[in-house]
Amino acid sequence: MLALSHHVKIGIATVFAAAACYSFAAEPDVTVPPQARPFMLTMPRPTYPVEARAQHITGRGVYDVYINPPTGVVTRVTVVQSTGSKILDDAAANAFRRWRAQPGKLSRLRVPCNFWLTR
Repeated sequence: MLALSHHVKIGIATVFAAAACYSFAAEPDVTVPPQARPFMLTMPRPTYPVEARAQHITGRGVYDVYINPPTGVVTRVTVVQSTGSKILDDAAANAFRRWRAQPGKLSRLRVPCNFWLTR
């Protein structure tokens, strides 16, 4: 039998754990109100945090995205309904802070976001 050092065994276990984590499809589902879509310039989707995927954390949250009308820049994101996970709420809020709207068009959006895993 092949003798492996403790560090090599840990490295191999880490690789297998990471591979198992990525075997789940993870694409957060964000629903932007249809009437607001034409006014949005950029809407990057939240990324599913690796830590949350590894722990199979899922959830549905609702967020208020506040926009400065003269500039179209998001000034604040608040959690209206938490996903139940700070990791997922932070991922959603971080993505929504990067959103941009056409100046003068919007001041607030209520955005639901679902984090789910499928095989």
